[in-house]
Amino acid sequence: MYATRQIPRVMLIGLSDPFESKEVMIADFEEVESLVTTLGGTVYAALVQNKTRGSLTTFIGPGKVEEAKKIIAEKDINIVVINVAIKPGQLHELYLKFVDVNPKILVWDRVSLILEIFSRHAKTSEAKLQIRFAKMRQMGPRIYGMGMEMSDQAAGIGARGVGETNTELMLRHWNAEKNKIQEELTLLSKIKKDQIDRRREGGLPTISLVGYTNAGKTTLFNRLTGMEDFVANALFATLDSTVNRFYLKGLDNEIYISDTIGFIKDLPPILIDAFKSTLLETVNADLVVHLIDSADPRMEEKIKTVEEIFRELKIEKENVMYVFNKIENNSALDQASLTNKFQEFTPAFISAKTGVGIVELMNIFSTRLKSA
Repeated sequence: MYATRQIPRVMLIGLSDPFESKEVMIADFEEVESLVTTLGGTVYAALVQNKTRGSLTTFIGPGKVEEAKKIIAEKDINIVVINVAIKPGQLHELYLKFVDVNPKILVWDRVSLILEIFSRHAKTSEAKLQIRFAKMRQMGPRIYGMGMEMSDQAAGIGARGVGETNTELMLRHWNAEKNKIQEELTLLSKIKKDQIDRRREGGLPTISLVGYTNAGKTTLFNRLTGMEDFVANALFATLDSTVNRFYLKGLDNEIYISDTIGFIKDLPPILIDAFKSTLLETVNADLVVHLIDSADPRMEEKIKTVEEIFRELKIEKENVMYVFNKIENNSALDQASLTNKFQEFTPAFISAKTGVGIVELMNIFSTRLKSA
């Protein structure tokens, strides 16, 4: 439930870094605003903190805290979002500052916001478990005492030990719950790995579609497989891994293709770790197709973001190809220049929406898989 109304009224707080351009800051604000929109909220105010004048306790300085409190009151704000990842203790201190203005205020950082979106988009029990695990690791034992979604378990998780303080009690049950979930996720990873191994034994090649969130992966997946998987013009519309087969003429055989979670700038390591079983489809694919929104003005920055995550997942560059999607939205796209720049990734140019370039794409798939 949100504080006072169905549609959340959000205030953003971001950093002004003297070593970065104003354009970068604006672009980061625009991205977090897109996240808020995906959540179903509306941004009513934004506040900028000079990076050199913050506070170790509350992240923003005392003056900005007071300014934020006035805005919360004037704009009837019920969610405050910090546009970076900050310490749980800083979030809690900000909450204590703002709760006097709005007793039901929520204070999130970028990670908290992404986790909330994930919670709403999760459909399978596995995805819900992965998000729950990430939330526990994000908040630590404090999750049992801060009004978070799991706090209602605190009253029924066992009797207090002799001489055990509230903090010790929270820590004990946090560890027990975290270990239990981790065991469940480990088992799910083993089951998924066994499924992947069985597909490999069947001799069918595998392709994984990956990319920055909202690049059009699911649209391409649907076009290739003839499925009607969920497609939305929103960030993180897909969380679970979907696998299907389709016939690839150039190989005269069927292949497996998977669509999975989209990536984003500063995707927290705890999320990558929590979603390891989902990402196994990508890590173990014969060909990793990096889908790119060619009409995005921040295209090259987002390519680098995905490449960084590839390195974290230890995906070999030799297994990756680039597919520039949404060419119908960018008539000025310099395909020759991009082909030359990214030639090691055998780039292709398509419109998953209209079907332009799909035949050529499947020919490249055949060539790459034959040499895999």
